[in-house]
Amino acid sequence: MARPYHRRVVRFTMFLASAAFVALLAPAVLAGMPQSTDDGARTVPPATEGAYRWLDPIIDLRALLVGSYVDPIDAPAMQRAAMEAMTKALGDPYTVYIPPADEGAFRRQLSGSYVGIGVELDLDDGRPIVITAIDGSPAMEAGILAGDTILSVDGKSTEGIGAATLESLLPGAPGTVAALVIRRADGNERTLNVPRRVVETPSVKGILRDADGWRFTIDPDRRVAYIRIAQFNDRTLAEVDAALARIRADGVSGIILDLRDNGGGSLTAAVGVVDRFISEGAIVSIRGRGDTGRTWDATSSPEDLHIPMVVLINQGSASASEVVAGALRDNGCAKIIGTRSYGKGSVQDVLQLPDGAGTVKITTARYYLPSGTSPHRAVGASRWGVEPDTGFRVPMTEQESIARAAARQLREAGGAVASPPVIWSSSASITRVAHDPQLAGAVDAIQGYLDMVEWPVVGDLSGDVGAGNDELRSSIEYRRRLLDELHKTDQAISTLRGGGAGVDDPILGNDASLIDGAVELRDRDGHVIGRWIVKDPSALRTGIGASAIPAPEYTPAREPEGK
Repeated sequence: MARPYHRRVVRFTMFLASAAFVALLAPAVLAGMPQSTDDGARTVPPATEGAYRWLDPIIDLRALLVGSYVDPIDAPAMQRAAMEAMTKALGDPYTVYIPPADEGAFRRQLSGSYVGIGVELDLDDGRPIVITAIDGSPAMEAGILAGDTILSVDGKSTEGIGAATLESLLPGAPGTVAALVIRRADGNERTLNVPRRVVETPSVKGILRDADGWRFTIDPDRRVAYIRIAQFNDRTLAEVDAALARIRADGVSGIILDLRDNGGGSLTAAVGVVDRFISEGAIVSIRGRGDTGRTWDATSSPEDLHIPMVVLINQGSASASEVVAGALRDNGCAKIIGTRSYGKGSVQDVLQLPDGAGTVKITTARYYLPSGTSPHRAVGASRWGVEPDTGFRVPMTEQESIARAAARQLREAGGAVASPPVIWSSSASITRVAHDPQLAGAVDAIQGYLDMVEWPVVGDLSGDVGAGNDELRSSIEYRRRLLDELHKTDQAISTLRGGGAGVDDPILGNDASLIDGAVELRDRDGHVIGRWIVKDPSALRTGIGASAIPAPEYTPAREPEGK
């Protein structure tokens, strides 16, 4: 028989840009929903007979361990591990148990200001991966990029690390240094020493900052404006309104909205931004398991309904950024330029358990764009996120991304003017001096539309196939680096076996010049299967060394002439 008691938990809803954990959360991630009072508290469902049966083996196991284990038992640690295991078993990095000892750090992160390095993280194959480095944060200044995997923090491996454990490693006292080992998307590993300091959450910015504040006009002759939203928080709408008022006062004919490296934040702010540019139609909806959900529709009457707009996105654009980009495009208001967004489309409830037992963050819903699709990236999915429009995909290399971030930080901080200065109405100058081919493409697109009343092609035409090619190239580069490491290991093994210098390449020899050489593969009967030109000697040496041995002296049957 069920035990008829109810327990109350404190609840609020989060529209998180990050994943099972974040190194920075703003108060605006509450999606416009206040932390609940007694009226909003959720009651833990009464335990059923089935629930107690489910607990029986766990209780039995605990009793056996407490009564029979050779050493004293740490019962609280066992309980914490059991609760963490329950959330991990769901396979959802966004659902996590936060034990009482870590609740303080979790709440401080919700305050919008904390001491740390300033990154938003996800879990990928048991490792923390960077969604984005927060604007102006130590992480951004150190060159951390979206897609970087954090391998260790202060000498402690992150493999299989829990959310709560990582959250305790990244924050720290101001002035202390977090020693990180990261792996780039191409497989290259780097060691970075990142100082910890107070990290604030920025929101709206212009193209550069001078003594008079932010400058939003990027092309005065054509009256093209540029607005960058670094994160959606409780200041976003007021700052967007102030920026729109300034550019409208100067006259505006086109808008570039930059959402790159914006990890998300407040759903309320995201909906409000879209509402500034459309007068009717759906913006976003959220649906949970077995409910009809809720839809946010446009409610305002914006002044700029027919002004052409382009929205810049990249891999670091997540969650609320994907809502804005997807809703503006689905409502016919904007073109999307850049690369595919991150693919984060879930909503979490944060529930405080009774009796001080900790907090649990649970995925309770997913959000859907006006087109009916969710940008959320499911395991094994080939499509996710928000894709650039056809002809508007503009990828960037790692080197370009680092150079762009450095140049942007300098001008946004009011630093020295680049020499030569950037001519913001010139896409060539933006590419050459600001190191930003994506922004250059956005400028070309707006200018082309204003001049010809037709959207020009400013990027490649591959669409989501191109996005897949980007990942393919990164994977190939990663494989090449792994093969290099394997080759070095083979050399070390040869040295150890020989007890001395060893032979670097016992199969192909050390002096063989292989670049642009030819490889011919024959089957056991001597028939030619294929011929290849060598472009990567190290990969060839490693591949042969790992999978082949020198053949005995014999002459295989030659392929008959003419075949």
